[in-house]
Amino acid sequence: MMLENKAKSRRQKLLLMGSSAFKDRKLPIEVKKRIDQAIQSGMTIIVGEALGTNRLYQDYLKSKGYRDVIVGHAVRLRYNAGKWKDVQYGKNLKERERKMIEDCNSAIVIWMNRSGVIAENLEFLKRLGKPTYLYECSSETGEVRAGELDPNRIYNSFHYMKEYYRKQRSIDRRR
Repeated sequence: MMLENKAKSRRQKLLLMGSSAFKDRKLPIEVKKRIDQAIQSGMTIIVGEALGTNRLYQDYLKSKGYRDVIVGHAVRLRYNAGKWKDVQYGKNLKERERKMIEDCNSAIVIWMNRSGVIAENLEFLKRLGKPTYLYECSSETGEVRAGELDPNRIYNSFHYMKEYYRKQRSIDRRR
């Protein structure tokens, strides 16, 4: 029993994350290929339950019949296409996103129209050194860029300022 628990704790976890503004009816082929690789390697997949990409991710995983999925939520579970295990990762969106990122080993992110929430998450993934495949798209220009997260790129110019103030508030509360 103890050995089994150790094996489970070492299992790699992939986080699927993306913008709610992503309105395509299907996941991009490049993203599907990476999800398929994760499935073939037996990774645990963590996915959210909000509108947009999370629903597409869940529907795709369900169509594949994949069972090793965790649906992360905050206050209440809104969508669970495969009736998978669900985990409350926090009490609000920001806390949920951060805890899901902390729990994963790597991520696939669809970033639509430079969404601020996703931009913050990209900075957090980058800071933690989590390998991340980024599919970046714009509904305004139709432009698409895809590839690994660039450690030298600034995805959210306000991220570091927000982190500084977040830490300051935490210090002030302890006083």
